[in-house]
Amino acid sequence: MSTRYVIVGGGLAAASAVEGIREIDSDGEIVLVTAERDLPYHRPPLSKGFLAGRDHVESVRIHEPAWYRAHGVRVRLGLVARSIHIKKKSLTLESGERETYDRLLLATGSRARKLNAPGFDTPGVVQLRTVAESSQLHSLLRPGVRLVCVGGGFVGMEVAATARQLGAEVTVLESGPTVYRGFADEALSGFFQKLLQQRGITVVTGARVTRFLAANGRLSGVQTETNQQFPADVAVVGVGAEPNTEWLANAGFQIDRGGVVVNVRLETPSDSVWAAGDIARFVDPVTKQPRRLEHWDNALWQGKQAGRNMAGADEPYSHQALFFSDLSDVTINVLGDTEKPDRVQILGDLDVAKPHFTAYYMRANRFVAAVLVNLATDDRTAEFDDLQRRLLQGALPEL
Repeated sequence: MSTRYVIVGGGLAAASAVEGIREIDSDGEIVLVTAERDLPYHRPPLSKGFLAGRDHVESVRIHEPAWYRAHGVRVRLGLVARSIHIKKKSLTLESGERETYDRLLLATGSRARKLNAPGFDTPGVVQLRTVAESSQLHSLLRPGVRLVCVGGGFVGMEVAATARQLGAEVTVLESGPTVYRGFADEALSGFFQKLLQQRGITVVTGARVTRFLAANGRLSGVQTETNQQFPADVAVVGVGAEPNTEWLANAGFQIDRGGVVVNVRLETPSDSVWAAGDIARFVDPVTKQPRRLEHWDNALWQGKQAGRNMAGADEPYSHQALFFSDLSDVTINVLGDTEKPDRVQILGDLDVAKPHFTAYYMRANRFVAAVLVNLATDDRTAEFDDLQRRLLQGALPEL
C-alpha cells in the first residue's frame, strides 16, 4: 500500500518537501494544502526584482502547474488548516473537510507582523508578504511618490532600495538605535545607513511610529512618538514576521518562542509529523543550539530534508545556515549564527561607493558567523566556501 503524504503550507519549504519525497518514494500519494491562492513561489524577489517590474509571476514560481501534475501532487489552494487530530492522523480544514495522512509535514510559514498604531488600515499603508501585495505596491511606486518604509530590517531596507531605483522619494524609519538589528552591530549598521543615504534615501533611527495620518481618505503622513511627522503617499510596514503556529497550540506539539520543536531529523515528538521552514525550531548543526529561521535558504534545505525523512531516509539536518540580501547594487551574505556575539571584527573596505569587506563574529572564543558585503559584480565564492569550512571547525581565519 502506498504512503499518503500531506503537506500543510504553500511556500518554498512545502515545494521542496515534494522534491525530497520524490527522491525516495516515486509512488506515494502527495496532497499539498495551502491557504495561498497561488502556487508556491519565491518570496525574496517580492521586495526586489518582482517589485521593480523586472520579474514576472512565472519567473518567481518555484514550479509550473505541469510540474505538480507530473510528480503526482494534488494541490489544494485557498484552504486554511484549522486543527490536527494526532491519534486519528487527520487534518481538519476551516471548511470542515478532513484530510487523513500517513505522514504529515507542517510548513505553514510566517505572516507579516501588524503595527498597533491608529490609521494602520488607511489606504496607502501596505505590507509585503505575498505576490498580490508586491503587485499592489508596484502600482503605487512611481517617480516622485513619497514612500516611508517603517522598519529597518530586510523588508524595509530592500523595498527602500528598490523604490529609490524607481524614482520614489524614500525615508526609512527604524524604531531601534540601528538598522539591521538582527545581525548588524553599531559599526556595520552605520555602514548600511550611510550606504542608503549615499543613494538618496533618508534613514532615521530611534523613530517609533505611533500613527498613520490621512487626508481625503488616503495616507498623507507618518507620525512618530516624538510627534515628528513625515509626509507620505505610501507607507510599507516591515516590522518582522510571526510564525503561523497558533492553530497548533492545542494539538500536543511543543512550541517554543513561536517555533514547533523538532529533533535533528526535523521530526516532532508526535508520531509521523515533521516541521520545516519558518515555523520549525531546530537544532543548529554548527552551534548545536535551538534556532528558528525565516530565510529562503533555510526553507529550501529543511523542506527537502523533511521530505526525504518522511519517505524513510532518516537523515539528520546538517545544512549550515546562510542567507542573503541585496540593496541596489550591493550584495549581503550572512553565514552562521550572528546572534549575541562577544566580538565582531570587520576587515576590508567600507567605502559605500565600492564596499568589499567581511565581518567576523565570535562567541565564547569560537568563530560562529560571518557577513560578507560587496558589489553584486564581485565574485567571492572561494572566500565564502572557505568560511563555511572554518565555521564547522569554529576556527577564525588568520586576520
